[in-house]
Amino acid sequence: MSERYDISGYVDRLYSAAIRKTGDSHVAEDIAQETFLAAVSQLARGKRPDNLWAWLLGILSNKYCDWLREKYHKPQVSFEEYSVELAHEDVPDDDTEEKLEAIRRELGYLAQSYREVMVRFYLHGHTLERIAGELQIPVGTVKSRLNMGRKHVREGVADMEDYENYARQSYEPDTLRITCAGSQGIHHEPFSLVQPSDRLSQSVLILAYPKPLTESELARALGVPAVFVEPVVSRLTEGELMCRRPDGKVYTDFIIYTEQDRKATFDRQLAVVKEHFELFWEEVEKGLAELREKPFYQRQKEHARTKLELHFCVKVLLNAHISVRNEVTGAMAYSQYPYRKDGGRWLAMGMRYPAGYRPGEDLEFLKYSVGGEAGFSEQNFRDTVCVELRDYSTVLGRYPDYENVPDYVKWFYELYRQVSGDRSAVDAHILQAAECLTEAGFLVRADRLELDIPVLSRAEYRDECGLAAVYEKKAAEKIREVLLPVFDSGFVKLPGHLKSVPRWQQYMFCGDSVPMAVILKAREEKLFLQDVDYPVPAALLVYEKADAEKAEECSF
Repeated sequence: MSERYDISGYVDRLYSAAIRKTGDSHVAEDIAQETFLAAVSQLARGKRPDNLWAWLLGILSNKYCDWLREKYHKPQVSFEEYSVELAHEDVPDDDTEEKLEAIRRELGYLAQSYREVMVRFYLHGHTLERIAGELQIPVGTVKSRLNMGRKHVREGVADMEDYENYARQSYEPDTLRITCAGSQGIHHEPFSLVQPSDRLSQSVLILAYPKPLTESELARALGVPAVFVEPVVSRLTEGELMCRRPDGKVYTDFIIYTEQDRKATFDRQLAVVKEHFELFWEEVEKGLAELREKPFYQRQKEHARTKLELHFCVKVLLNAHISVRNEVTGAMAYSQYPYRKDGGRWLAMGMRYPAGYRPGEDLEFLKYSVGGEAGFSEQNFRDTVCVELRDYSTVLGRYPDYENVPDYVKWFYELYRQVSGDRSAVDAHILQAAECLTEAGFLVRADRLELDIPVLSRAEYRDECGLAAVYEKKAAEKIREVLLPVFDSGFVKLPGHLKSVPRWQQYMFCGDSVPMAVILKAREEKLFLQDVDYPVPAALLVYEKADAEKAEECSF
């Protein structure tokens, strides 16, 4: 080894640099030693760095990244034999190290087209001709991308201390929950596209909502290398939650509601129900009286009757409210929902919650929440053409676990048909959910485990829907004048580039608390759900037998 490359005098400096990175003397000692051994090995193989100290710092940074990856089990960007040419070797240690880290970070933020040529040219030493051949682009394009890449890196390093250069979403992220109207895809899209724990996908969607951004801009705002952002954007674009413009920028292609959006008219809705409760409840009460005379109601057990009544009340009040809303927004039939690549037919919506949000602190608002009627179906199960669970989720009763609902549907039907456990077509882990489903009001333990929600044939379900349609129309006529003013304000204003959102979604939260406000007021007045001290999911199990109506599609 030549004297020029004698690195024994750098041991203490490497240890000091490692201390600054780790803050742990033992870890710093290990990293410094690994750096020294790696450097000796590479020098022995003929490595001749132009700037020895910068080269050693690059190796140390790689070893530090390896330690971080092992400690946090997180992916890190690490470049082998990283080197940066510095003007003077006597640049202070701190400044040199910070600049190395800044350049590495900026390379990570570059878009793929610039990043791939920068890494090949500067880090791997490939010629322009080799890069052009491997990427199948002209040499002139390689030069152009190198120039643009250098420009972005210089600008990024110059701005690295600018606090506003990083979005708040990068260090104090809001949460995004996906919901939808319509029918899910075959893999439960759009829900499966953004998992509750997938903070990166959520953050990308939140940041690309106000205006279109490039992957590099998203990466920079999040403080994440573009190589991690690009596949997320690709997956969300393929899944039709994002859209790419001709200029290459992407944007979130569905409406996102903030806490302010959801609560804009909340107090006004409660005031309208309080002042005009009789208008809202009169037709519902008449409808309930007629429902109780139906044979399919009378054959249900006590708890199931209560749940059927709640399902009916929610349906009447929710659809009456939607009927009034449609006067403002125009109606949108299911036939107008877009077909999706995944086989579904849905319109996505996003619920944005601030960092640190705790649902338990927002119970007064959440207890009035109710979604549209959800349906989970199984085709050709046992002796049915179709068996389906129809449900409105309310504060009075909710699913304990939405992920397994398709399996619950099969199990519920088996319980209804008294299929023994050893003959069940349902996996054993589903059968183990009996306790939580009992607590949620879907099952009950008597002499044996039984279904505790109403069961209707398809024809009977249509009868219930037809009866509800009669009274929701009458209710809408009575509440129209007092409810229309609520829609005058509180609607969501969309970003100018977002054109795919139907108008009704902008007004969705203008009256959505009304149905449960009416039901809870009726309970308070002892007109409904008297002496009910058990969970009341507004759920029905609906089936169509295989030997009936074969020619008709199963589409509730």
